Amino acid sequence: MRRIFKLRNLIFLAAAAGLMALLVSQQSVLDRNIERNKTLEDEIRVAEQKLEELEAEKSILGSDEYVERKAREDLGYVKSDETVFVREE
Repeated sequence: MRRIFKLRNLIFLAAAAGLMALLVSQQSVLDRNIERNKTLEDEIRVAEQKLEELEAEKSILGSDEYVERKAREDLGYVKSDETVFVREE
């Protein structure tokens, strides 16, 4: 009877040790996944902010005022009723 009791205790301890090892390994996996999730959420936040900036820039670049200003500044275009004065330096 004593031998069965010792064997039962040994089996119980082995099972408990196995479960503890499993729990510890799962906890480390969980910790890595939580950290990865935080990193991905940060990347998503940065990407969403960049998207908002690009959409704002797109709306500005597509406006008639912007196109006209760039044509005047970069290409020297003038309206038909305007007179151009050129300074000699």
